[in-house]
Amino acid sequence: MTVVVPLVLGQVCRGFFREYLERRKPPFGAVSSVVLLMIIYTTFCDTFSNPNIELDPTSLLLVVLIIFSIQISFMLLTFAFSTRSGSGFSPADTVAIMFCSTHKSLTLGIPMLKIVFEGYEHLSMISVPLLIYHPAQILLGSILVPTIRSWMTSRQKSSLLLR
Repeated sequence: MTVVVPLVLGQVCRGFFREYLERRKPPFGAVSSVVLLMIIYTTFCDTFSNPNIELDPTSLLLVVLIIFSIQISFMLLTFAFSTRSGSGFSPADTVAIMFCSTHKSLTLGIPMLKIVFEGYEHLSMISVPLLIYHPAQILLGSILVPTIRSWMTSRQKSSLLLR
């Protein structure tokens, strides 16, 4: 009810208001960013204002290191599989696979956690890895963009030369 119903209602309403929205061009990108920031902010507030959370700094640092290791491992694994000979993926496909397959969002993750663990007093502790994973993927993605871009353009140029 929390995730699927709003999604379905939005798609139905979109059909009725398509022409109006195309004329008016509302700032959906800005609204989406603000809503995402509100979700992240409220989740952080809920998590770290909860008196039941007992997360010492050493454990938090260990969780951060594990999350970064998992994120890097997933990205390397998807890169390795999508660049194998005979995979049939272009360099642009590889970049899309690498970033999209490892992407996890707070906008779906937090509501799902709240549904599955409703009433559980340690929900804050369960949401910490997702709260770390989301910024980690943004940080790693922004760090890797120049390297991935140069790899992709060099591969695309070499494939054009081979044709």
